[in-house]
Amino acid sequence: MLFPVERSRLQEATSRRSNLDRIAEQVLLGFAALCFVVLTRHHWQQICDDAFITFRYANNIAAGLGPVWNRGEPVEGYSSPLWLGILVVGRMFGAGLPIFAGTLGVVGSALCLVTAHRFALDVAQSRVVAAAACAAASLVYPLYFWAPAGLETTWFAALVTFAAWSLIASSAWRWSLAAALLGVARPEGPLLVFALIVLARLAHGRTAWRPGFLGLALAPALAWLVFRRAFYGDWLPNTYYAKATGSLLFRLESGLIYALWALGLLAAVALASRLAGIADRKIRCALVFLTVALGAVVVAGGDWMWHGRMLLPVLPSLVALAVASIARAPVRRRLVLALTCALAGSGFLPRASLLANAFAGLPLPQTSYQEGTMVSAAFAAARFIAARYPPDALLAVNHAGALPYALPNPALDMTGLSDRHIAREVEGSLHHKFDATYVLARKPRLVVLNTRIRPGTVGVWYHAGYWAGETALVARPEFSAAYRPVEIFWEWHWQAVPDNFIVLFERI
Repeated sequence: MLFPVERSRLQEATSRRSNLDRIAEQVLLGFAALCFVVLTRHHWQQICDDAFITFRYANNIAAGLGPVWNRGEPVEGYSSPLWLGILVVGRMFGAGLPIFAGTLGVVGSALCLVTAHRFALDVAQSRVVAAAACAAASLVYPLYFWAPAGLETTWFAALVTFAAWSLIASSAWRWSLAAALLGVARPEGPLLVFALIVLARLAHGRTAWRPGFLGLALAPALAWLVFRRAFYGDWLPNTYYAKATGSLLFRLESGLIYALWALGLLAAVALASRLAGIADRKIRCALVFLTVALGAVVVAGGDWMWHGRMLLPVLPSLVALAVASIARAPVRRRLVLALTCALAGSGFLPRASLLANAFAGLPLPQTSYQEGTMVSAAFAAARFIAARYPPDALLAVNHAGALPYALPNPALDMTGLSDRHIAREVEGSLHHKFDATYVLARKPRLVVLNTRIRPGTVGVWYHAGYWAGETALVARPEFSAAYRPVEIFWEWHWQAVPDNFIVLFERI
């Protein structure tokens, strides 16, 4: 029994602690909001050439041609049916796709932070810890780089984060909504749906497998599978054949190198949760789901793009689980665990110079975009082509993004993303597939090439070495006999290779 004075002191201490927690929560959430606004503004103009592939499909759908790359040539060269559908809605309402997609990407980044906050709150049962997790996740650099890029990246990341959270949430229905959207969000989506079905049963018991939940989880993926088979004639998307086939050993090696930082963070988080004494079955299921998502990236061979594009989906959840585990660990272990997780996650933190420029209000330099200034150079080349060649002239291109998007012309994607023959019948993986004989047999009117040496240097217009597929094409005697250079080029710059040039060759 407490005396009145002791009770009063206890109430005062509790009130003081509550006020301090409230202030700490507000400060941490304010920090997260500040980072989000400043870093989003810094990266706002960054756009990726690959985004224009999906934009071209969206334009064709809006024009009544269907989800095709070229008129009358059904091939699934985009990565996300869900993202394509959203872009089509925006296009039909008159939205400019680059701005519309960039805005949606920023919304996706915000959803990642909100869901990471909820994830940490359910693990740690502390609003301060949840705010700390949100603040830590707000420093994940890929979250901002890929937001305005025009790709589905941040929305897929939000879905993966939501799916991981659904496994530890109190209600059992959220996993089915996450699965329904994941099934049509990326080529690896059906794998994640299967993992969610199994893990939801382990996390939530029999309740998770109600017929309604299972039906919602499976319906979109199955419906799209039926449509793909009927319309495209395939069970898997063309992008799968273009990227994730070839030598398994080569893909595993490339994937492990690409995912090294994320694998380190996953190991650090698993260690932190174990040392924190977290034995909750639901949390373990969430960690297994994130492992499956990361494993799919490794098996697919990673990605050629920098800035952790394919790794971003697992990062918000891993950061949230790391912060929550550190908070639940014994006091004597917290510092070691915090340092371990911070070191493992340092590969995804923004550089000090980038933070300085961002908080100074400076935009990201164009040379630091994913392809530098190539997109603007591609648009300039497209204007030249549109003014001098008919709209039915076939173009053969390596970077099959902004340039084909800006033109009505049919385009031959020499990397195979939007070409059935190269994707399926040529050995290799990622961007190692090409077929010079096939390209020449198609007799394109124009061939768009890239070089890193100024055209005309030492009397040579095209200098080999940019991409093996282009080099092999130009090296063929048939190419020299059938094509001549158009004496104009477009210069573009990139932080990795300062000087690059777009050149044209036309069929004689």
